[in-house]
Amino acid sequence: MNDTTHEVAVLGLGGMGSAALAELSRRGIDVVGVDRWRPPHDHGSSHGQSRIFRVAYFEHPDYVPLARRSGILWRELDGRHRERVFIETGGAWMGDRNSEIVSGSLRAAVEHGLEHELLDPDEVRRRWPAFRPPADSSCFYEKDTGLVCPEHAITVMLREARRTGATIRCGERVIDLDVNETRVRIRTSEGEILARRAIVAAGSWTNELVGCAGIDLQPTRQLLGWTAPVDPEPLREGRMPIWAFTDDEQMFQYGFPICEGLPGPSGPKIARHHDGAPVKPDTVEREIGAKDEEHLVAGLEDRIPAAHGRVIEAKVCLYTLSTDRHFLIDHHPAHRNVVIACGFSGHGFKFCPVLGEALADLVMEGGSDLPVGFLSSARMGSNRG
Repeated sequence: MNDTTHEVAVLGLGGMGSAALAELSRRGIDVVGVDRWRPPHDHGSSHGQSRIFRVAYFEHPDYVPLARRSGILWRELDGRHRERVFIETGGAWMGDRNSEIVSGSLRAAVEHGLEHELLDPDEVRRRWPAFRPPADSSCFYEKDTGLVCPEHAITVMLREARRTGATIRCGERVIDLDVNETRVRIRTSEGEILARRAIVAAGSWTNELVGCAGIDLQPTRQLLGWTAPVDPEPLREGRMPIWAFTDDEQMFQYGFPICEGLPGPSGPKIARHHDGAPVKPDTVEREIGAKDEEHLVAGLEDRIPAAHGRVIEAKVCLYTLSTDRHFLIDHHPAHRNVVIACGFSGHGFKFCPVLGEALADLVMEGGSDLPVGFLSSARMGSNRG
């Protein structure tokens, strides 16, 4: 049996857990991180070569200060390592002027004074010949948009955590938690961990570990795919930004330029942002079928014909949806020495480094100067504006 004692235990070493582990270790805290698999892995939500980073946040302007801080931290992390962690590409969101991705991004940009442009379809085609925007569409463009590579980000955050003294226990499933006001006893498949405090960043498995009043999470199945493009040249980094086209009010298709130095396939990556089918994380169907591939590429031939082609690889990813599709960052309602980070709802990875700072603040100090109060459980049961 492998029994250890620490000041803080971090449960789950995806993007959020790895960031919190690295930050706590940087501060000189005796911290242990535990993951059921060996990160970076493809069982949860922190894989798939790329995640969008953006600042003009259409989901709600309250995220903008966190995004600004996160962008600084991603660039610093990228500068400290040989792996490509952050790549600035620009971002073009195309749809009806009243669609969420256009109007919401504009709202955030105006409220926070962010540099941006509104482009008509002719200007979109002139700048980026690969795109075929609808004649009646608008394009919100933000040059500060980029991508984060989740595999590289987790690798280097865990590397930094180890260098500063963190203990990392991988391939170890957490079976249960026993919490009182002075300690957290964590029973795992390999032994027991005692800690004074804990952060639970277990993604779609959060309900199993800390199911409690005020937290209602639904994992859903999502798809990521790469195509064999008709013409890769106009799709390469520097020639095309990250993009999104609205399908309807609930869904949009998005994708990335072809970037060198990233893990996985070399073709253009595409996906769709929507709620997806509800699943259980341990039994989700991970095989990719013909209907999955059709769903990924639908509309691509009209929107970006150069990227249209057969799907050369596809993966399943998990969204963990909160009831209002916003994050939940807060203390456990019954235990102040346990902090929960969950409900990232398909748009959380870009915030990993700043939320790593906030989680370290919350678990050690009980609060944070970072503007995360709007993500607390106090809002649950009501709608945000």
